[in-house]
Amino acid sequence: MHVGKIFSYLVSFDVCSHEILFKKLKKMGIRGTAFEWFKNYLSGRTQKVDINGCLSDARELPISVLQGSILGPILFLCYINDFWKGTSLFSVLFADDTTCLAKGKTIPPLIEYANAELKKIANWFLANKMAVNTAKTKFIIFRTRGKVINNVECNPVFNSNEFGMPEDQSLIFPIERIYNEGAVTSFKLLGVLFDEFLSFDDHVNGICKKLSKSLFCINRIKNFVKKESLLMLYYAMIHPHINYCLNIYSCANKTTLNRLRLKQKEAIRIVANAGYRDHTEPLFRRLNVLPLDQLISFSVLKFMHSFKFNLLPFPFMETWITNRVRNPARNLRNADDFYVPAHNFATLKRLPFFNFPKSWNEYDSLSKLNPVPHLYLKNLKSALISNLNV
Repeated sequence: MHVGKIFSYLVSFDVCSHEILFKKLKKMGIRGTAFEWFKNYLSGRTQKVDINGCLSDARELPISVLQGSILGPILFLCYINDFWKGTSLFSVLFADDTTCLAKGKTIPPLIEYANAELKKIANWFLANKMAVNTAKTKFIIFRTRGKVINNVECNPVFNSNEFGMPEDQSLIFPIERIYNEGAVTSFKLLGVLFDEFLSFDDHVNGICKKLSKSLFCINRIKNFVKKESLLMLYYAMIHPHINYCLNIYSCANKTTLNRLRLKQKEAIRIVANAGYRDHTEPLFRRLNVLPLDQLISFSVLKFMHSFKFNLLPFPFMETWITNRVRNPARNLRNADDFYVPAHNFATLKRLPFFNFPKSWNEYDSLSKLNPVPHLYLKNLKSALISNLNV
């Protein structure tokens, strides 16, 4: 059983030191005219402060990459691009939102390891003249429902003391746990709500609330607009909420997903102007809309097709290997299928690492061999639609 910890940090575009940024740009190979261009772009910028109508003198800014500008995000990414070298924690960065993950079988050694790595991270921020908002830094423990956690042992801290210097207790900040006794508590990461058990209950509930508001609006005008317009409204107000990060939250159990499934059926009945008890599969097929289960299959197979033909970003490479690569000496009938590691927990079967290759292996279609994405997806959707009952 692995127990995961996630730590989030909030940093700002406005605290990037120009001096440090220039050094990092040179290490990246940006020299000569290009380097002088960036140096000139950032230099000579001033700011004033207005307090109750009293304006201060102008002062030149030795920091900031101009948040809101076109080059700001690129320069900020160049600034923090070496963050991963400062820690052995698995780190994921998205703009100014940083998430780190550690794993372990028991809490005490995991906390000890995490605290040591957090001190390294704190020193990386100090070296780069950046600050961490510890009040907004949280941690969460991913676990199965049967795994009991002793709250006393969960005491990670953010230690901002420099290595080799005397310990100052005022620079050590406890990190708050995202947990509520007897209730599912979650945190939002890039629009997806994660809870300790990876049940995605809160995320699905949030989607259903958004769909209910949209359905109310569509239902009020269904008698005044054409069906084509209602279908357009479906794809504008319903489909995006369901489809966003579907590969992530689709590993929720059937009971959780059923709430979303019912909302989609309600939407398709409104679009088709059907009765509230009418069978929905013919409606989905007639409108050429994928129901939730088929939409999940479509999303998973789309991802695996991109993986198969090396169309995904670099971090996804070699996530799965084929049976041929795993056993090159054996001539197997399923040699071109992806290898699915053995797993004993039913919860793991729903996770992408196990479910995605299994779904790809089970989908028997020659269209999988088509390397052109839009042609493959067109054939895939037609096949999924044709399998619906008339």
